[in-house]
Amino acid sequence: MRIRATVVTCVVFSLLWGSSAMAQQRHVVDPAQMRQAIADQAVRDQQNRDAVLGVLQRSDVRELASRLGLSVTRAEHAVATLTSDELSRLAGPARVADAQLAGGADQMIVISVTTLLLIIIIVLLVAN
Repeated sequence: MRIRATVVTCVVFSLLWGSSAMAQQRHVVDPAQMRQAIADQAVRDQQNRDAVLGVLQRSDVRELASRLGLSVTRAEHAVATLTSDELSRLAGPARVADAQLAGGADQMIVISVTTLLLIIIIVLLVAN
């Protein structure tokens, strides 16, 4: 019985000493900075998602997709599942395509939109 009490006492003291030592450790990154970084990333992701969806919702893009036999609705649903990296890769061409479509550069934009749609469809196929 005495050995059991000694072992229990040692375990309790080691747990108490270990938790107080761990409580005194400093964080490498300030929790407020971490929260801010996460919030900033969420904002960037939403902006990128909006850029991609904005192009997909254009009537001329929908017409081109239907001529190519692609489902814009399926692509729109897939945009919600993209990672931050995938969104950032797609947002650049989407912004360029949107700017060119708004400026009326029809000839050049067909290639960009087709490329963008193909990238989205490929991402869809890989994700499934």
